[in-house]
Amino acid sequence: MSSGNQYLMQAINLYDSINIRALRSLLSGKVIDSSPQEISLQYGENSFLFIYRFGCLVFFNMTNEQIEQETTRLKAALGEGLSQPTTETYQINITETGTKVEFEYVELKKLSRDYLRLAAMTVGQSAALEYFEIRTEKMLGDTAAQMARLSQSGKVPLASKRLVQIIGSTASTRQHIINNLAILDPPEETWKSKELEKLYRELQGNFDIDTRFKSLDRKLSLIQDNIEILTDLTSKSRSNILEVLIVLLIFIELAIAIWHRIPQ
Repeated sequence: MSSGNQYLMQAINLYDSINIRALRSLLSGKVIDSSPQEISLQYGENSFLFIYRFGCLVFFNMTNEQIEQETTRLKAALGEGLSQPTTETYQINITETGTKVEFEYVELKKLSRDYLRLAAMTVGQSAALEYFEIRTEKMLGDTAAQMARLSQSGKVPLASKRLVQIIGSTASTRQHIINNLAILDPPEETWKSKELEKLYRELQGNFDIDTRFKSLDRKLSLIQDNIEILTDLTSKSRSNILEVLIVLLIFIELAIAIWHRIPQ
């Protein structure tokens, strides 16, 4: 909640993705804006909830009881969500000095919904990216371990359940990011106002959104490259084994044929 002219914004990346249309009748707040990408609800004069398709909820100036109530409603309808959701908090200060973006807070001239939406979108993006970063680091560690075993033993596991899991998880993660690339697109408001465009750019820079996204994409590409190497080597190993088996079968057939021709 607020303390004078200070307000708290809290984001929780609760799901992989959310069907925004299914939310209109689930929550107790008043819907003030809705699109396939996001929905905004109002709970009081200066209390809002922003929900994004990429799975993140951003609460502004809401009590812990309200947050618990609304997340419980969502979980009852959509399921428990991620086992380890990522979170982000940011402070909004209302001052007369103008707009100023800092590491732990942003100063605004007024509680404009346009300002709040830009801050909420950025804080939500940060929480969502953290989820992908943790997930990607784990996959990168798994593929690195596979490559290390290959380097030490010189052998490729022909049937690796974990390798198959990594392939599926990498493909799923990349597909999810591609399907939700709108989380990195500037909102329409920034096209109409230089002030809003400047605020959005500074907020994005403060949370390193673009840098983190590019780093995430590079890591996913590296994982993909490692997987392609492992699967290619696995395929060649299986092909070599098959060729050896075919040659052995030919020798066995020849041996049987010669044995039958030998006088008993």
